[in-house]
Amino acid sequence: MIRPLIHALLLLLVVPATASAQIIDGTPMDGEAIVADLSENLIAITSNFTGAEILLFGNVDAPDNVTPALQRDIVAVVRGPYEPLVIRRKERIAGIWVNTDAYDVPAAPGFYHVASTRPLDEIASTRVFENAEIGLPALDISTGDDAIVLPVTYRDAVVRAKLNEGLYAEAPGSITFVGPSLFRAEIALPANVPVGSYVATVYLVRNGAISGQRSINLIINKSGVERFMYNFAQKTPFFYGIAAVLVALFAGWVAGTVFRER
Repeated sequence: MIRPLIHALLLLLVVPATASAQIIDGTPMDGEAIVADLSENLIAITSNFTGAEILLFGNVDAPDNVTPALQRDIVAVVRGPYEPLVIRRKERIAGIWVNTDAYDVPAAPGFYHVASTRPLDEIASTRVFENAEIGLPALDISTGDDAIVLPVTYRDAVVRAKLNEGLYAEAPGSITFVGPSLFRAEIALPANVPVGSYVATVYLVRNGAISGQRSINLIINKSGVERFMYNFAQKTPFFYGIAAVLVALFAGWVAGTVFRER
């Protein structure tokens, strides 16, 4: 409770001086601007990592207090890292399950979380959110080639699998206003969250239109022995494979020696 309160107090102090500089790719409407940040910008994954929660907090800076909070909405999207996918379909042929059709997706987010003050369909039209890829229906999962259309069933299968793994989520109502302009939300990161670079984009929506936005970087990385092993496997997979075989042989030899002595 103390950390969020400290962040909120600091935010109130810095908003008047920095709010106008925090807007990225968005022009404030009616003099309103948005400033936001995360409680942590670096998450370290160790051997006992079971997931984490980060606090997203911010403030709507307005020239006056005429507009009540209920007339504003906040939508936050945390996404990343983008990586290629191969989507395959399995069919049972002669009693054996085999891969048939396959589609390559050049880039899809490994993690995608949408938080909002209300359900998206109550905040703005579908077209508004499609342009910004806000919400699972608007998420671009495609082949990247206009000549090759990814069937809807394949796209839905990817989204469904990510939802089951806890890597994709929509959380309407998870962003709450604390007073007339301060807002906050807790973003849950599951234990299987992929390592890499993330971007948290916070949108200010008013009268069904996006009137401002703020982007914050987030890094999730392994630390300690886990980081060494991960980098070893990624950068030198051949030698990592040899090392894994040698370790397995050594472990087998030790086990055999112990049981022989008994």
